Amino acid sequence: MQEKNIKTIVIFWFAAIICTTANAQQLFRISNYMDHNFILNPAAVGANGHASFGAAYRSQWSGIEGGPTTAVVFGDAYFPKMNTGLGIILYSDKTGPTSRTGGELDLSYSIKFDNDNNKRLMIGMGAQVIQFKVNLDEIADAIPNDPLLASSGTGIKADANAGIYYRSNTFNMGVAAKQLIQPKLNFVKTATNPEGRLYRQYLANAFYNIKTDESNIIQPHVEFRYQPEAPVDLEAGLTVYHKDMLHIGGSYRYKQFYTLYAGIKLMHKFSINYAYEAYNAPVGVFESGYSAHEIMLRYFFTKK
Repeated sequence: MQEKNIKTIVIFWFAAIICTTANAQQLFRISNYMDHNFILNPAAVGANGHASFGAAYRSQWSGIEGGPTTAVVFGDAYFPKMNTGLGIILYSDKTGPTSRTGGELDLSYSIKFDNDNNKRLMIGMGAQVIQFKVNLDEIADAIPNDPLLASSGTGIKADANAGIYYRSNTFNMGVAAKQLIQPKLNFVKTATNPEGRLYRQYLANAFYNIKTDESNIIQPHVEFRYQPEAPVDLEAGLTVYHKDMLHIGGSYRYKQFYTLYAGIKLMHKFSINYAYEAYNAPVGVFESGYSAHEIMLRYFFTKK
């Protein structure tokens, strides 16, 4: 069998496992989740207090042909007179011959603890539509007798998310449940075909701002991801912010990878962030190109 066909089979089945059994990988990943919480938690929409618009691109396992790539476009706004936040997320997530393209609309409501929006308890809900697709042409030569080839190779599903989020100038914490409806993903319906679906995911993260002087803030942060009958993901790290201009930091996800990231903010409005990840598992022991690169741009509609 040709080497290209072998690679196609490996990538295809690895992607299939990710889509049906792996816990965190059913959700696309963003490295700087501390600064973009609403991408993970609908309750955090509008937590920043300013309208914003941004985009991100991520290339994972860059040395492996067909490795995951993710493109995200997002925006959110907060309307203080109505205590309401509104957000939208559009994304494309590809691994080998498989892809997910989706859109999400989120709404949050804030309960204020003071008059200047510094302390708020936020409750949020989100609705999403996702198209799953397998490029049948890419796998036809490698697995010509697979029952999947007789299917359309595509499906559109709807799902919902919910969350709660507390924000202040120092301490922020949120909990979210994603993929609440858990729609089925059976491209091939047979008596022996195992059932695939979007499994419910639970996420929690928190960070605390420690002001060391008038110019610098140290921010420790932690994130948990959990799916029933799967291991808990734990990530923790530290970020240093200099004024409203620069930040640099790193984090470690238990037994999986470490992340280094940095960013710059121009005129208090336009931010450019970069993140690098190096994996310990599962592909780091097999390939030399096991890293991930991510770049994110975001514009804040502030009056500064």
